[in-house]
Amino acid sequence: MTSVYTIGHGRHPFAYFLALFKKYEIEFVCDVRAFARSRWPQFNGLVLQELLRDNSIGYEHLPETGGKNKPTPEDVAWGVNRLIEIANDARTVMMCSESKPLSDHKIPRANCHRIGMLSPMLRARGVERIIHILPNGESIEFDESAVPSIW
Repeated sequence: MTSVYTIGHGRHPFAYFLALFKKYEIEFVCDVRAFARSRWPQFNGLVLQELLRDNSIGYEHLPETGGKNKPTPEDVAWGVNRLIEIANDARTVMMCSESKPLSDHKIPRANCHRIGMLSPMLRARGVERIIHILPNGESIEFDESAVPSIW
C-alpha cells in the first residue's frame, strides 16, 4: 500500500520540522515548490537538502509539480509519477511552504496546491493514503477532491 505524507514548512525552526519527520518516520522529502526558495534560510533548497542529508533523510526538488510556475500537464504528470516512484521505496513527504493544508474559512478550502492539485492526482494514480501533517504535529486524512480549491 502506497502512502504519501504532506507538510508545509511555514515558519518552523528546523529542529521542530525535523522532530515532525522523526515522529512520522519520514525517510524522503519531495519538495513540490516551483522554486526551492524561502524567506526562512533553512528551507532554501540546497540548505534544506544538506540539513536533511545530515539527518539521513533524502531530498529531491520536483519543480514540475509546482503550482506557481503553471507547469504543463505533461510536466505535472512526470513529477507526480516521480513522487510515487520515490514513495514506493521510502516513507515520503511532499513539502511546500503553506503550513496548513486547509484554510480557516467557514467551509474550509485547499490552502495550497499539494491539497487542491497534487493529492487528487496521487489518488487517481493509486496512492491509498495521504496523511497531512499539521503545524501542531497532529495529522489528518480527508477526501481532498471534496474540498473547494482554486487549483
